Amino acid sequence: MTKAKGSTMFPLSGLLLTVAQNLDFLKTPPTATIVVLVLSAGIGLVSGYINRRAVNLDDYKRMMIESQRVQKQVMAAMKSGNQRQIDKAQKRQQELATTQSKMTMDRLKSSLYTMIPILIIYSFIGGFFGNEIVAYFPFPAPYIPAEMSLPNWYFFSSIATSVVISRVLGLTFEIDPEESAVKEDGRS
Repeated sequence: MTKAKGSTMFPLSGLLLTVAQNLDFLKTPPTATIVVLVLSAGIGLVSGYINRRAVNLDDYKRMMIESQRVQKQVMAAMKSGNQRQIDKAQKRQQELATTQSKMTMDRLKSSLYTMIPILIIYSFIGGFFGNEIVAYFPFPAPYIPAEMSLPNWYFFSSIATSVVISRVLGLTFEIDPEESAVKEDGRS
């Protein structure tokens, strides 16, 4: 006794199959290219937002500036040969390393929490697109296929969108030399 596709054994699969057939136009470029780009941006935005909420980035930036300052102190103390200054600077450096390790673990935990839903979403997306070509690379390049399936295009899309999203959400920052010098002088 065999059951037909979408039979009563899995009534939801028949509905999903019908919806998927009505959305076949989404599987071909340029629509597929844009859909995957938007999906990767949406997933990146949610993931970035969760990362933003998981770690106090102002504290993280202050800690990075302090770490840079203490590193300079350790180097200066080693050049001077003053063992007391070396020990004091190295002790502060170890304290900062512990704090930095805790903040890094918080970021990794939030990444883990977002990774599971992303994998589930990606499996649905992968099931929908299958091995269809979703994008074409505009010019010949070494190691980059001219016709891209979902994994290739999603990879490029997520890299491109994550850079922009990280900047917009303030997940990346640059430490100005002036800002570091102000903290070093104690004029903060």
